[in-house]
Amino acid sequence: MNYKIELANLKDIDSILMLYSDRMKWFKDNNIKQWSRYLKNHPKEEFEEAIKNGTFYIIKQNDELVACFEISTNSKYWNDNITPAYYIYKIVTKIGHKNLGKIIFDKCMELAKLNGKKYLRIECLKYNEKLNKIYEQYNFKLVKYGNNERYSYSLRELKLDE
Repeated sequence: MNYKIELANLKDIDSILMLYSDRMKWFKDNNIKQWSRYLKNHPKEEFEEAIKNGTFYIIKQNDELVACFEISTNSKYWNDNITPAYYIYKIVTKIGHKNLGKIIFDKCMELAKLNGKKYLRIECLKYNEKLNKIYEQYNFKLVKYGNNERYSYSLRELKLDE
């Protein structure tokens, strides 16, 4: 398939938010207890800031937005400012588009290696067995579990080849 990965632009914001909104609805319709308050917990301004900082990417297929993600040096859950790592956040894919994870993770690995990072790190809900298994398939190893005021989560990392 012909995919184009690029940094998001502020003009993309409405399409980006619609992609998340559609995925939230899909989770609800499929009785998946995830992201029920995602856009309340991650307001439009947070996405705009990531776009302005040059850390938010979009993936298009034939000019149609099919996925988004943020890759950052900021650690929201790891409390680690020493390890040379990128943190992947806000992964979302368009309903009906499969196997975009490989494209996302390949791009993240490319960016990490280009910028001297040794690890990719990611977090997800501890009880989301399906997502944890997907991350394991991409060789993200479980490092530890954590908790915040809203949920328990898994912290995973992928050590990059030298």
